[in-house]
Amino acid sequence: MPRIRAALTAVVTVLASAVPAQAAAAQAVPAQAAAVTQDCTSSRIQETVVNRASAATTFTLTWPGTGTWTARVAAGDSAHFHFTRPSGTAYTLRTTTPGGFDQTDTGTLDCSNALSVRAAMDCGTPHRLRLILANDSPASRTFTVAWPGRPHSPWTVTVPAGSGDDDLYWTVPDGTPYTFDVTSGSWSDTVSGTSGCGAGSGKPGMNAQTVLTTSTAIDGLGKAAKSVRIPALAVSADGTVIATMDARVDGSYDLGGGTNNIQIAMTRSTDNGATFSHPKIIAKAPTTSQGYGDPSLLVDRGTGKIFCFFTYSPKPGVGFNGSTPGDTSATSTTNTHVRYVTSTDDGTTWSTPVDLNPQVREPTWAGMFASSGHGIQLASGRLVQPIVYRDGSGDHASNIYSDDHGASWHNGATAGTGVNESKAIQRSTGRVAQNMRSNSGGDRWYATAQNVTSSFGTSWNSGLIDPGCNGDEISYLRPTTGIPALTGVALHSNNAAPSRTDLTVRVSRDDGASWPHEALIKPGAAGYSTMAVLADDTIATLYEVGDTGGIVFTRATLPWLES
Repeated sequence: MPRIRAALTAVVTVLASAVPAQAAAAQAVPAQAAAVTQDCTSSRIQETVVNRASAATTFTLTWPGTGTWTARVAAGDSAHFHFTRPSGTAYTLRTTTPGGFDQTDTGTLDCSNALSVRAAMDCGTPHRLRLILANDSPASRTFTVAWPGRPHSPWTVTVPAGSGDDDLYWTVPDGTPYTFDVTSGSWSDTVSGTSGCGAGSGKPGMNAQTVLTTSTAIDGLGKAAKSVRIPALAVSADGTVIATMDARVDGSYDLGGGTNNIQIAMTRSTDNGATFSHPKIIAKAPTTSQGYGDPSLLVDRGTGKIFCFFTYSPKPGVGFNGSTPGDTSATSTTNTHVRYVTSTDDGTTWSTPVDLNPQVREPTWAGMFASSGHGIQLASGRLVQPIVYRDGSGDHASNIYSDDHGASWHNGATAGTGVNESKAIQRSTGRVAQNMRSNSGGDRWYATAQNVTSSFGTSWNSGLIDPGCNGDEISYLRPTTGIPALTGVALHSNNAAPSRTDLTVRVSRDDGASWPHEALIKPGAAGYSTMAVLADDTIATLYEVGDTGGIVFTRATLPWLES
């Protein structure tokens, strides 16, 4: 489905962010700044305004002949305006504040040649060299791919507007030199290197391999699951990569559906994701009519302990839908529970489950579940795990947290309403941003707070297109022992499309205020995704392909993502 959409309204949003020093220095008023970017995945003109002053201020954006918009921005916060327009739209945006900031930006939204080509390696059996073609222009484009000296070269591929293609691949020995000359109309690019898996110089910048399929017999289950979904990912202090997911034994239903037989499977890697162990079950309910699903991983960098949170459904019919408020006990059979198991040996063995209903479930909540993917540890050492809960006013994103290395857990403040799964990320300013899936789809939503226990501001539309699917946002930090540092570099994964297709990873170097770099890593069908930074500084993405397409692990270099 094309990603280009037209609209006549502007959307104003607010978040906490940091502005790069060079951008601030370029402004007449260093405490305030504005930057205009273009996003061809959604055909949008976006402006970010930043208020680094000690008091709130009002930014006024005027587009002559189109309209005027304002955003009240708190101290240390930012606001986003975005406009969905067709390629070729000229714009003049004047931004002012009462304090004297006055800036005019002019330009033209140009997506006419929003095309890209990247080389990647399939690192299963056999190894394959693959090209990923992306077309974010407003029209279908035909790519011509030439590999000089290669039999049957050149090849042509037609890619619809707002989509991608990865059907071109070659089964060649590792160490094969390649040069691809790729053209489409006036656009051209050349990609060259040497085939092979790994992150070494000259190799393709992304590797991919399937780590679990519906034909893989899982240790502890004794057979394959009919559906594998809901990826979670973490890296221990020693660099061990841990991936968990739902083994939906009898079908693709969610918790509470069908037979309710869902168990938590895990596979792990001790060589930066080059190879993975055979999948095994690490958590299962006492009977097959009870279900464990929606895993989320969280590493305490101070102790090395790894938490795997998941949701417990006590019987068929009791899932997020079907839960009732009232009983907050660990033995309740009328609603879902959040539970966890832990590992102190990098995922080799796992504890018995701990039930958190008595600690975190409120009596007014009906459905409740751990938001799948991962939690985070703040620079203070606090452990944070996102959750979703439902009460009489709707669905809400929130967090639970621990200040004693997981000995006890407490509820944080609600981050948003009308939303579903979310991820928390700590900005370089120390503030926490909640990146949320909207129940209505359309775009990602954000809310920010000083901490997860303080009130979040009004949630707002980020301008990042999303079909209503669980995505991810993480800080670009290498896993180490000790509490995490702060950084303004962030990574974002989601389906940058109106449907669950075209899994895309974006890079921001200004605390998520803008996302100037993006890479399509999976054209076509893809679903939930989660990320982690590996010990060699590459970026791992773990994602599902529908109900039965398997769980895929990729690792990419930062230069590959930003190329």
